[in-house]
Amino acid sequence: MKVILTTDVLRVGNRYDIKEFKDGYANVLIAKGVALLATPQAISSLETKKAKIEKEKEEEMALFESLISSIDNKKLEIKVKANEKGHLFKSVGPKDIVLAIKEIIGVEVEESSIVMNPIKELGLHSVEIKKGNKKGKCEVVVIKA
Repeated sequence: MKVILTTDVLRVGNRYDIKEFKDGYANVLIAKGVALLATPQAISSLETKKAKIEKEKEEEMALFESLISSIDNKKLEIKVKANEKGHLFKSVGPKDIVLAIKEIIGVEVEESSIVMNPIKELGLHSVEIKKGNKKGKCEVVVIKA
């Protein structure tokens, strides 16, 4: 029996895969709500849904590329409390970088796109912004508040 997986199933397949199983196992998957019977109408609906998802991903990547070009090689200043030796009382992480980008440049970035180690000292630091195979860099200047 052919079924369409509606979610990722460990050791079975990924979401939207069309798989052939023995009738008993296919019925179990359908009963659990992780699969649908692969009728011609369901397969056609799946193809439409896949095309829509692919188009949304392409639009998202184009938007991310424009975001990277506006951020690439810019310097962001972040003011934080630090002691006399330049050690921060609280480290600067991806959430702080996202807020600084939004405040200074006016562009929203997902926190998961920021690739960095927590910043624990004053000074100039490099931060990478990455999504898929697209990436850019910006410089973060951490200064004493």
